[in-house]
Amino acid sequence: MILTIASKFEHLKPTGVSCSLCRKGTLEPASGQFGPVYRCSAKECDFYVETRPTGKKCKHLHDDKKCDALMVEGTKTIPNRCSDKTCPNRNPHKLKK
Repeated sequence: MILTIASKFEHLKPTGVSCSLCRKGTLEPASGQFGPVYRCSAKECDFYVETRPTGKKCKHLHDDKKCDALMVEGTKTIPNRCSDKTCPNRNPHKLKK
């Protein structure tokens, strides 16, 4: 049985989370190079995240400013985390408490 890339990710449901970059589209599942990604549905926007977005914003303070990037689902051992790769909350299990 041969699976096409499109049918491989059909089971993923739309998120309904609005794009944090353009604020016009929503983040929908799409096929990426290494598996599913969530891309903005607006044609002119190229924003995407590699993990399913939760719809919440990161509230981590970094240099006295709130990050405000999208939070994405975590794993069994790592809770929900920030989608911004420069935010310390990207790896919340390593944050000092």
